[in-house]
Amino acid sequence: MKKNDELIKAYQRYGFTLQRRTANDEALVFTLKTGYFDNAEIIKLNPNFQADDLFAEFSASGYACTIRNATTPKQAEEELFNGFFSVESTRARLIDEYTRFTATLVKPYGDKATYEYIKAPYQIDGLAGEKTAPEEVLSRMDTDHPVLFLIEAAAGFGKTCTAQEISQLLTCTAKRLPLYAELSRNRQARIFRYILLDEIDRTFPLLSSKLVQTEIKNGRISVILDGFDELLRKGEDSEDFDNKEPMLETVSELLTGKAKIIITTRRTVLFDGDEFHQWLERHINDFSVVRIRIQEPKINDWLPYERVESLRQAGLDIEAMANPVLLSYLRCIDEESFAQASSNPERIVQSYFEYMLDRERERQDLRMTVEMQGGVLRRISEDMVRNGYTAEERDYIIKVVLENCSKEIEASRNQYSISDKPTREEVANKLASHALLDRSVADSTKIGFVNEFALGNYVAESILADPEWLGDDPRFIEPAVKSYAPRANASRKCLYDGLRASLPFLDTLAKIEISTDLIGQMPSDLINDSVEGLELFSISIGSVGLKSFQFSDSIFKNCNFIASGLDQVTFLNCKFFDCEVVGKSFGGPVYILGGGSWPDINSRLDNSIVRDEEVIAPDRHKVAEISILKRFWPAGDPIDQKPTRPIYKPMKYLCQNSDEFTSVELFSAVERLTKAGILAEMSRSHLFAVNLENIDKAYELFRELA
Repeated sequence: MKKNDELIKAYQRYGFTLQRRTANDEALVFTLKTGYFDNAEIIKLNPNFQADDLFAEFSASGYACTIRNATTPKQAEEELFNGFFSVESTRARLIDEYTRFTATLVKPYGDKATYEYIKAPYQIDGLAGEKTAPEEVLSRMDTDHPVLFLIEAAAGFGKTCTAQEISQLLTCTAKRLPLYAELSRNRQARIFRYILLDEIDRTFPLLSSKLVQTEIKNGRISVILDGFDELLRKGEDSEDFDNKEPMLETVSELLTGKAKIIITTRRTVLFDGDEFHQWLERHINDFSVVRIRIQEPKINDWLPYERVESLRQAGLDIEAMANPVLLSYLRCIDEESFAQASSNPERIVQSYFEYMLDRERERQDLRMTVEMQGGVLRRISEDMVRNGYTAEERDYIIKVVLENCSKEIEASRNQYSISDKPTREEVANKLASHALLDRSVADSTKIGFVNEFALGNYVAESILADPEWLGDDPRFIEPAVKSYAPRANASRKCLYDGLRASLPFLDTLAKIEISTDLIGQMPSDLINDSVEGLELFSISIGSVGLKSFQFSDSIFKNCNFIASGLDQVTFLNCKFFDCEVVGKSFGGPVYILGGGSWPDINSRLDNSIVRDEEVIAPDRHKVAEISILKRFWPAGDPIDQKPTRPIYKPMKYLCQNSDEFTSVELFSAVERLTKAGILAEMSRSHLFAVNLENIDKAYELFRELA
């Protein structure tokens, strides 16, 4: 009976009504009304049951009847899923979308250019990954519990390509379908829940959103949310846009059963701050989190040895070339074009844009100089920055071109004969179909730059042209910086000067990345601050003084640490590769807490004054431990009772310098509490929790110094 009930529930989830249950449960009849068609499924629970009479009865009532032998509820659900979701045709459509997406990426480089997903280095939960990021995700898809995958990368480092590759792998190799949502393209809905429902309706227009959500939770549909950070910033007319926490709660509502949700995003404060960790705390037992951070691509993964050597011999700074768009260009162009590009290393970025714009003149018979095309694209980027969007309706982009580019349009029209002269609207239409703008595959009405490298180039031009430029939107500043990182020192310095007025409005991570990418040094105002997840290459730390600063979970490669410029600096769970310590006289104490270095520099870099456990008075030990424990109890909670909310805290917050204790004292206190079993270290995101089995030990500590 229980098996039959489960079978009934499976059909009911798909909208069927149990119309008949024969005597002795030898057969079940389910009916489904879908507008013009009425269907009846006759399920024979007894293989010997004669269903002819039932077939005739329901056929006479206007139903299209099908007789099936009973299967297990699981098999029935599989058959219903395959039928309702048209799995084979849906997979064919998804494969076609992927093919069109990849063809769009390489088309500007000529007919012989082919697409290949590049294996960029990445970290997974803080450890170096060994597969590709998409393969890493796919390998965890068959778990029986819900998983949230966070894939983070800087602007232009392949988030969308990674999301598309995951979708393709799911389509071709897994027993599930992807629901791919490119969130930057949906600017109509203001609340994330409705954006998600809109994407469900777009992908499966004939099915109810409730049914789709059920199959997400059953694990048959995996959700890919590409560009989650696009929704975190308020744009025009969006004062009532849902705040961050309800967005996360909407995600958590789907993370039940066997659900798998993949989010791609830029590095953003949302996923590093208290709000996100508090959200994790509330759902610590509901789902697991896998965090993947894509790093800068390796040049040798993109270019053959011969081309890398040609660039080296031309005097190019190879490390500065680590941008996927630029590497794609250098990888796909023919030998003649490559020779021209590499002959003048200082102009190699400009050669990319000149190549693209020159090809556009032939592709669309667009009689407009390279310089004029660049001016049009810059004005479009200026409107994007001014009005806070990265993609808009095609008609809107045409309107922007017509209103702001009259001079260029008329100059172009004058290049045609009188009989062939296009209208102003026809020229604007060509510009709206420009190869550097025509990015959208799924929705041809939406126009945005083909990649963030192109967007950043024209945003940077606007910054350089306007001495009073001021902005704080990372969607535009990050691409501008990345587009100028491969250029000559003078160009990078000019962009840095143009961004100086904006730096105070940016978070610490962004300040450091802008400064190191453009002028090769740390910012000058890093006092009483902290940063997490930073990756620095060939930078001098301390050449500009650092005071009361904490680095958490950061990576330093080939960096020099200037001892005299380091004062009360803490490195928490950081890794050092091929780094050096310069000088022996430190500006103040430096603490190395956890992490490691290869070769070892910890003993030379760590000069903390209070390091030996014996030096600290026992009472101070206890006070430090109680200071740590109190952070697990919300304000107002009695400290002699269990906390009223989840009690997990990230390690970096526990060890922040305070007026009362140094980072090393707090770190030592955490180590002692963990060794005593009062705190327990979690396996993800460096989280700690009060061990409820030993909570009496915590109460005892509170009583000792009451």
